[in-house]
Amino acid sequence: MKMKDLFSDVPCNTGRQNELDLSKAVVIFFLATIHAYVECSTDDQLWRGLPYFFDSVLGGPLAAPMFIFSMGIGLAYTKKNSADEIMRRGLHIGIAGFLLNICRFLIPSLVGYAITHDYNRYIEELYYLVFGNDILQFAALAMILMSVLIKFNITPWKIWSIALLMNIAAMPLNEIYTDITPLNIFLGHFIGIDNQEETVMSDFPLLIWFLMYATGYVWGVYLKRLKNKDKFYLMISPVCAVVTAVVLPLEYILKFGMMGGPGANVFYHCNTWEMFVCIAVQFAMLGFYHLLSKYIPDKMQELAFSVSRNVTIVYCIQWTLVWWAADVFIYIMTGSQYMESWKTLLLGLILSFASVVFAEIWRKFKKGLSERRQM
Repeated sequence: MKMKDLFSDVPCNTGRQNELDLSKAVVIFFLATIHAYVECSTDDQLWRGLPYFFDSVLGGPLAAPMFIFSMGIGLAYTKKNSADEIMRRGLHIGIAGFLLNICRFLIPSLVGYAITHDYNRYIEELYYLVFGNDILQFAALAMILMSVLIKFNITPWKIWSIALLMNIAAMPLNEIYTDITPLNIFLGHFIGIDNQEETVMSDFPLLIWFLMYATGYVWGVYLKRLKNKDKFYLMISPVCAVVTAVVLPLEYILKFGMMGGPGANVFYHCNTWEMFVCIAVQFAMLGFYHLLSKYIPDKMQELAFSVSRNVTIVYCIQWTLVWWAADVFIYIMTGSQYMESWKTLLLGLILSFASVVFAEIWRKFKKGLSERRQM
């Protein structure tokens, strides 16, 4: 069967996509564990074992790209798809991202400094933490840019081509750093900013990561018209799985690329060809979870859907919990946030579970509040 024969001329695959829900749910659940290892592990610990797995593997190609990829898919599926509606969503997410930085960075840092007077720990890089970019800031900028492109009736494949050119253009600009902090913060939303110690000061620059977003958007357009998932994933996912299984271990063994060191310092500013590797990882994962969805009970699939739909809330809650627990409570009580690997794993799993539960409670509370207002 030819690839084009798998697609219809009209939408025929609407509604929830089980493989996407499962993929997001697994990663979402482990988000707090990923970030607990980032916060509670030394640089040496992050080179190997569970810290490396959670930071560089699960927290690298398997996690953030899937969120960004799924954002693009969601945009293709949403009914609120006008340029103005997408612009408003982008602005709302941008505000949410800034409020999150206040709750997870500014307030706990000021509390920690008031108790310990440790300037280097809590204040020195607070500007970057509060005003810098992360995945929510990226999502806001990506939606704002997408609203402009849709306003001018740019087709999905042309949007993808623009995203590819943006990514290529961003490569020579990586590892730029100025002596002006506000300028670094501003530029870091768009290009890769590294300081003199080669520490990443910008997490998801728009010019680099918009390619992942646009790929998800294009795939979402085609996914809606996909007639036979079984045959598509059988054709695509094994090839992508082989690419993943070859490239990622090879980079780790030879210590280069996005697997060549602790995740944050080599993943956020990955180059163009590695972005295509990340795209391959997403299709490999989707194929695996599509197969898995055929065998798991309906109750488990419903649970995955419940977790998946709360992705933004879970993200905000777990990051806030991790920073307060590790960088304030544990640091103040013990004088260091660094812990043994098994203790970090236990902390991360507890906070992961708590963030999922709290997110569902918050969703139900908002739903109930909305229903009472309509009465």
